[in-house]
Amino acid sequence: MTEKIAQLVDSAGNLPREILEQYQIREVPFYYSFDRNTYFRENADGDTGDFYRQMERHPDQAPSTSAPNEHDWGQAFEEAWRNGYRKILVTTISSALSASFSNAVLARDRYLSERKHVQIEVIPSQTCSCGQAALEIKIAQMIHEAQLSWDDICTRIKAMVPLVTTLFTVQNLFYMKAGGRIGGATALLGQVLNIKPVCEFVHGVVRPVKAVRGRKKSLIAMVNEVGTRLKQVSNPVICTQNALCAEEESFMIQYLRSGLDFDGPIYRGMLGAVVGAHSGPGSIGIGLAGENSV
Repeated sequence: MTEKIAQLVDSAGNLPREILEQYQIREVPFYYSFDRNTYFRENADGDTGDFYRQMERHPDQAPSTSAPNEHDWGQAFEEAWRNGYRKILVTTISSALSASFSNAVLARDRYLSERKHVQIEVIPSQTCSCGQAALEIKIAQMIHEAQLSWDDICTRIKAMVPLVTTLFTVQNLFYMKAGGRIGGATALLGQVLNIKPVCEFVHGVVRPVKAVRGRKKSLIAMVNEVGTRLKQVSNPVICTQNALCAEEESFMIQYLRSGLDFDGPIYRGMLGAVVGAHSGPGSIGIGLAGENSV
């Protein structure tokens, strides 16, 4: 069943550039700033590696971020329309983490009041970064395979959202403290004891999974947790992302392959600036998306 469907995403998932090109996915960027005067579009106006190096050089100058606004989303809808799409599927970062979802909904409602004979579905991923990316790759594959109707695709995506896993660990708890994700006492204790907690996003909220002492042990613990989650889904997609720690990402992927005997696709890349602004250089994560195996 062939239906021409446009896939739109915000940049919080930071999909690999080759995936955007392969599946013709339109990315609507977030904005970030170090001085709250000059804002840059994520993946459009600067290099992500330079962004993290700036954070390393100026740890007390925390970057601020801003979601795609209603106008940004409206422009993306119009672009899809002009390219011949009458069905537009949008996924965003968790609605609890950002205004991206609500802005997309406002833009959709305004756009549909002016344009007839077009359908726009906006779905919050309820996560971000590598978990969001894994979900969006699953969606791209579903659209590309052209086996399902528009309604069936939307239904299956909504069923997949609660099954998405986004696990991560950070090198320095300072940035999570600065962003209000953890308290100052927790950050100080973690630094003194060299604790590298494995955390996850659940409905947009950061929750600890396991407290581990030492970086390498935290990476192994994260992979082992993914191994447990893999048993709960079918046809999984795994994404890994790093913030200036590609060698550790390679170690993690090698352990995924050898320790878990996983031979499915693993998509790797850099953690996007907008999410990395709150976790800092040295952050690393694994995202998993799939369908209910029951």
